Amino acid sequence: MKKIHKKQKPIMTAAKILLIVLTAVYPFFMTMMTGIGILSKSGSYGSKITFCGAALVISGASLTAAAILCLFRKSLPNLLSMCIALPSFAVCMAVLCKLISHAESAGWMGHGMYSAVPVADMYRQRIFPVILPFLLTITIAAIQYFSYSAAEERREKKRRKNAPAPKIIDS
Repeated sequence: MKKIHKKQKPIMTAAKILLIVLTAVYPFFMTMMTGIGILSKSGSYGSKITFCGAALVISGASLTAAAILCLFRKSLPNLLSMCIALPSFAVCMAVLCKLISHAESAGWMGHGMYSAVPVADMYRQRIFPVILPFLLTITIAAIQYFSYSAAEERREKKRRKNAPAPKIIDS
C-alpha cells in the first residue's frame, strides 16, 4: 500500500527556507567561525577560553545538524532535532555569557577597522542571534512532530504492529 502525503503548506515551506538561510548565517558561519578563530589563537588564550572556542564549534555544528533534521517530515528526525537543539543552544548561550564576561573584564578591544568596538559587543552581535534559527528549529520540528498526519501515521504503525498475525493454516 503506497502512502500519499499531503502537500506541505506554503507557510511551512517559507519557514524552512528562512531556517536554512538563518542557520547558514548564524550557527554555521558566525558561531563556528568565532569558535575556530578562538581555537586558532589558542596559544594566546588560556585553556578555559580555548575550551569555549571548542564548545562554540560543537554547539554550532549541533545546531546546524538539528536544523537539517527538522527539514524532514518524518517523526524521528523531528524528535531528534528538538533533542539536539535544546542542549546545543544552552551550551552556546552559556559559552557566550562566559566569553562576554571574560572580554569585558579583560577590556578586549577589536583590531583594525573594529578598533573602537569592544570584543564583548562583537560576540553579542555575532552569536546571540543564533536564537532565531533555534526557535525556528524547535517550532518547525514540534509542528511536524505533533501534526495530525504524523500522529495518525504513528497510530497506524502501532496498530499494524499490535495486529494479530494472519492464520497460517486454514481449518
